[in-house]
Amino acid sequence: MKILYAPNKRVFGDDLHANVACGFDVMVLDSILESKSGEVLFLPHKETSLKITETILNIFGSSIQKSDEMVEADVLVSDISALALKHALWMKNPSILCLFGFNDIQFPQNDRYYALIDNVSYCVYSLKMLKEALLNYENIKVQKIAKIEEFLQGAIL
Repeated sequence: MKILYAPNKRVFGDDLHANVACGFDVMVLDSILESKSGEVLFLPHKETSLKITETILNIFGSSIQKSDEMVEADVLVSDISALALKHALWMKNPSILCLFGFNDIQFPQNDRYYALIDNVSYCVYSLKMLKEALLNYENIKVQKIAKIEEFLQGAIL
């Protein structure tokens, strides 16, 4: 399985905040690699500080590969719903959203955008849940694929 990790932009004026952001990405990438789910690609946001990107690439060495653009992958892991949505609809595979500041999230009822995000992504709230989601991704995919197809068929009409 090819996994694309594409986090939000990481731009901070001081090293303390940059370290926190970098630490988040290191934890996520560590969890992805620990799941032993396959090839890992890292797509930093175009506005992410070069220092953060280089630090992450140095930490992981040849364990991950940098990508400069959205590429075909079996699953996208992100903290950005727009990227998760784009990738899920492009690849027809659910994305995994890392929402570590929450225990659960309730999308507003009758809101089409949030319903779409809920239908094409799988939210995780901890590193443990991320590892489990990657290990059980084929089951998640089976649960979500019908909703993705339903949206795509309806969007075309």
